[in-house]
Amino acid sequence: MAARKSGDLGDIGLASEKLIALGLVDMAKLRLDEKAYEQAAKLCRESLEFEDTPETRVELAIVSLYAKKPAEAVEQASLAAERDPRNALAWNIKGEALLRQEDYAGAAAALSNSLELKQDAESVYALGIAHLGIGEKQKAAGDFSQLLLLTGEHGWSLVLVGRAYREAGMIAEAESEFGSALRLDPRTPEAHYYLALTLLQSNAWNPTPEVKSHLHEELKLNSRYFFANYLLGFFATNERNYDEADRYLQLAAKLNPSLPEVWLYLGLNAHDRGANRLAETYFRKAIALTQNDIPTKHLSIRKAYFGLGRILLSTGRKAESDKLFQKARELQREEQAEGQRRMASENAKSGAGVTGASVPYIPQADSRNSVATASRQGLNPGEEARTVSRKASDSQSPAGKGEEHLRAILGSSFNDLATAEALQEKYDLAFRHYREAERWDSRIPNLQRNLGLAAFFVGKPAEAIRLLARFVTEEPGDAHARAVLALSYFAAEDFAKTAQTISPIADRAIQDPQLGFAWAKSLAETGNKSGAAHALETMEKADSRLSVESLIQFGRLWSELGEIERAAQSFRRTLLVDPANADAKFALGIALMRLSKQSEAADLFLSVLVDHPDHVEARYQLGRALLQAGNFPEAIRNLEEVTRLQPARLSVHLDLEAAYRKAGHTAEADRERLLCGALKNRRRPPREHELKESPM
Repeated sequence: MAARKSGDLGDIGLASEKLIALGLVDMAKLRLDEKAYEQAAKLCRESLEFEDTPETRVELAIVSLYAKKPAEAVEQASLAAERDPRNALAWNIKGEALLRQEDYAGAAAALSNSLELKQDAESVYALGIAHLGIGEKQKAAGDFSQLLLLTGEHGWSLVLVGRAYREAGMIAEAESEFGSALRLDPRTPEAHYYLALTLLQSNAWNPTPEVKSHLHEELKLNSRYFFANYLLGFFATNERNYDEADRYLQLAAKLNPSLPEVWLYLGLNAHDRGANRLAETYFRKAIALTQNDIPTKHLSIRKAYFGLGRILLSTGRKAESDKLFQKARELQREEQAEGQRRMASENAKSGAGVTGASVPYIPQADSRNSVATASRQGLNPGEEARTVSRKASDSQSPAGKGEEHLRAILGSSFNDLATAEALQEKYDLAFRHYREAERWDSRIPNLQRNLGLAAFFVGKPAEAIRLLARFVTEEPGDAHARAVLALSYFAAEDFAKTAQTISPIADRAIQDPQLGFAWAKSLAETGNKSGAAHALETMEKADSRLSVESLIQFGRLWSELGEIERAAQSFRRTLLVDPANADAKFALGIALMRLSKQSEAADLFLSVLVDHPDHVEARYQLGRALLQAGNFPEAIRNLEEVTRLQPARLSVHLDLEAAYRKAGHTAEADRERLLCGALKNRRRPPREHELKESPM
């Protein structure tokens, strides 16, 4: 506001850019909350174009982390930390991203830097995971003890520690932590599930009664817990308990319809019960969900290819079934190659373990374990998870800025910036930023007008017409908008509308050479030559100091109107202002030739050639002037030079033929006559009978 009151265009532009940068980052945060990661990243990058701050780099790193682009998150967090080494969040996000890349040593270093600046439970927990990753179990145990001091010893915090141990392959430690969580609080969310998963893993993926019991206990706490429903449905499928399997799997499909394995197991159940039409639907759904994924991620889907192939074969669709069987065999080979490695991790692909147990595909969670997520779930069981990174960045967002409010701020700021740029004649930037203002808030007063004006000045007359025509209809008294609309019509060579639009502001046109010329030219083009001549004459009287460009334009229009003497006067006035102007000399020379003043014209063309020896038109007109003046040798010399440069130009050869004949060079004249005939024939379109007789 202060910058706007000051009236200083530089200050207004700078203040607008800062507001835009902040507004775009806040909008990015809203998009991140909606999980629109690409849009959020784009908004962050747009913000950086206006102000490059460590905070925005951190926000972009957070977005990249959510979008599962850890390398980009590391890059952006590193840039933020370089510019502001005391930014604890930058170090934290860098550490989180390095953990995703399994660079545990790098993560430990970054997280240690974060903790030196700010004691934060999230960073302590992540550091513990990093220490486990590099095999420093004692340090990790110390980190987890520090975590419990910071958060208090709750069921949810013990589950977090257990998850860290389980993911590091330390099964006994994980079981101990999950057991402690349940002893402390039997209603701890996810404690039963993770204990069941750990017991399942330690028992070679055989679902013991204890495993199932813990999964059932988890469902007592939250009947819509996806993972428990999914695993119990998987177990029931293997045990051919189809009704129970379908009950769990149908709910799992509603909770997470994007997981292909759920549809696979529903398809297997339907196929085994003989419901082939239903099985075909489920198998196709499972296959479709894996089309854009890496082949080794869902190897168990080979069963969907095989099952669907059998159904199609039994119903006479052999060609399609053969393709499905081929794909099933390819996935089977992949599965055999991956088999042993699958058994060692939680994210095991389906197949058989050493005991013959079938291993379910366990989808990876959307985000890594989070203290903030776990604490909220512990206090509010069943609440949707959001990670610490988002929570940490919320503090940067001004409170109460909803999307409509942000859109209004961004629209107004872009509009102010564009206006400041337009006043500084930075029209390319102004046009782009008026467009941005329209993108955010199209209701800004006069925005379409300003956008239309900018469009004209960046050479987009059609766009200017689209925007300004309606505005001028609604606001006919806006003389400036009307003038620019008229010039846009003129640029589009719509002379009738140009003249019609300028007519109400004729007085302004008389005082504005650019607008006045457009008016006069349009009148001439639409047949009103007397009106055009009157307009030109009035403008010349109104302004004795017309620019060189205007004088040349006026002279050419006088010439088009047949007022050659008036045209010559305009060109002479030009040369009084700019004696070396080649365009004015050339145009005056043409006018003088039409006034039969060939010698004076020849002098002007020669003067042009002294400064511009490669001016072909000046040389040609010099040759013509000399020919008409009777100086045949010099005419021939100049015309021959033009034919050398433009050998296919008929008019030059015609003039050269005339010059040769008048100079008594009959042979050369005859040669030129034959050449002219050939050039005329080359231009003449073939007659109908010639087309019919032409060989194909």
